[in-house]
Amino acid sequence: MTTSARLARVEDPTGLTPPMTLHVPENWQAPDELIQPGLLAVFTDGRSLSPAGETNIVLISQQLPEDFDLHTWQVEARARQLASLPDLQVLDDRAIDAGGVERWYRASVMTDASGSTVLTRQWSQLLGNQGVTLTLTTLPTIDAMHAELFDDIAASWVIEAAGGDR
Repeated sequence: MTTSARLARVEDPTGLTPPMTLHVPENWQAPDELIQPGLLAVFTDGRSLSPAGETNIVLISQQLPEDFDLHTWQVEARARQLASLPDLQVLDDRAIDAGGVERWYRASVMTDASGSTVLTRQWSQLLGNQGVTLTLTTLPTIDAMHAELFDDIAASWVIEAAGGDR
């Protein structure tokens, strides 16, 4: 990561999701309080990457049915997104190996409420029946200029197992 970064530790106040860490740029801010259940963390660049738009990272956790595997969860998630976001265009949607950890990667574009086209990248991982997702949202032009930074952030995301391992 070429930008000065800090290691952010994220903990679920409910204890359902193990602690996780990721490297975020030093100047990205997190709100003092998160008010939505399942919302674990939010980091925003405050338009430091481009005055054209804000880039943010959101980490969420959700309880899933016990019979869901990663593929089933992601097929259902994609179906819900396509049904509720009429102009959503899925660009990439596949299982990936993230350093020996099975994750799902999805990239999509859509028009937000202000009429801007936004690019969303999501990395999801299943932990028992807890689904955890890291979502990065930005403008396509900002993604094109800072793709390496965004890839580095996603690659730095580690969810600790009971023994502290990934």
